[in-house]
Amino acid sequence: MERNRSVGENVEDARLLAKLGVMFDHVDPVPDAVTAGARAAFAWRDFDAAVARLIESESLADAGVRANGEHRLLTFEAPGLTVAVEATEIHGARRLVGQMVPAGPDHVSLEIAHRADESVQAPVDHLGRFTLSSVPAGLVRLRCSLPDGTRVVTEWVDT
Repeated sequence: MERNRSVGENVEDARLLAKLGVMFDHVDPVPDAVTAGARAAFAWRDFDAAVARLIESESLADAGVRANGEHRLLTFEAPGLTVAVEATEIHGARRLVGQMVPAGPDHVSLEIAHRADESVQAPVDHLGRFTLSSVPAGLVRLRCSLPDGTRVVTEWVDT
């Protein structure tokens, strides 16, 4: 706020902004999916989790795979953990095959942005490998706990 403006001017500005908001809500409303995604983001916040940043996303379209859809390799990195995930499109859904280095977590959870109230878990073997099948297209992230209790969550990524 500007210091030399009166309270009345600031109130008038707020009223004008409220009227503009109502107009835009009518003319160009926020899509339901955007609102749901925003609410899901707040529902899943975990301030104590280490964030595994996406450090590489490579398309493997020319790799000669059998799947008829997109094929990508995603690499995430957090302090003490690297997660490599191969995402393959199969009949509109995704299959995620990954490995955690070093191995340690006994399971991984997949969170789906447009399904805020559910997550899918998969076991992680002694080499750090896991598989998640029938993952819907859209924003997802992985979550796990390391043996020392550190929680790790990947950035959201569009599969």
